Amino acid sequence: MSLLLLVAGFALVNNNSLATTETQEGDLVSKTCKQTLYSQVCESSLRSDPRSKTSDLRGLAGIALDLSIANGVRTLSYINHLKSEAAANNATDLFMSSCLSDCIEQYSDAIENLHDSIHALNDKSYDTLNSLVTAAMTDSDTCEDGFKEREGYESPLTEPNQYFSKLCSNLLAITALLV
Repeated sequence: MSLLLLVAGFALVNNNSLATTETQEGDLVSKTCKQTLYSQVCESSLRSDPRSKTSDLRGLAGIALDLSIANGVRTLSYINHLKSEAAANNATDLFMSSCLSDCIEQYSDAIENLHDSIHALNDKSYDTLNSLVTAAMTDSDTCEDGFKEREGYESPLTEPNQYFSKLCSNLLAITALLV
């Protein structure tokens, strides 16, 4: 009987320790995200990655970088899909096709910059990281701006471009906390 109470007490202590740890870690995500421009996007994106439960601030920056890369890759895939779909439908809209081609180039550059940012983060080269992530954000803005060059055109990429930019902005804010 006393062995059963001892095991139950140990389990209760372990569960309470785990709950306290998760609360403290959740507080790190909340505290960190309050320092960003897009705190809701920050919290929801970081919490979507299970590593955020046990990460320190540097780990959160790594997760934010991984999320930005993954989002850039998904957006590039979507742009390629739109371009293929337009070609399959024999679209004669050369302006739209040109904009999508430009966006493919822009997002390819953005993803490359973010991959280079991994090394900058690992080396604690925060100025380099800042430059690379800012360049990636500029790439998505350039993609969006291309559609505004002709009146009456709406970008099919406004929402993905804005979300990508928000993820990158949050990444910049988190890495600024590391300095």
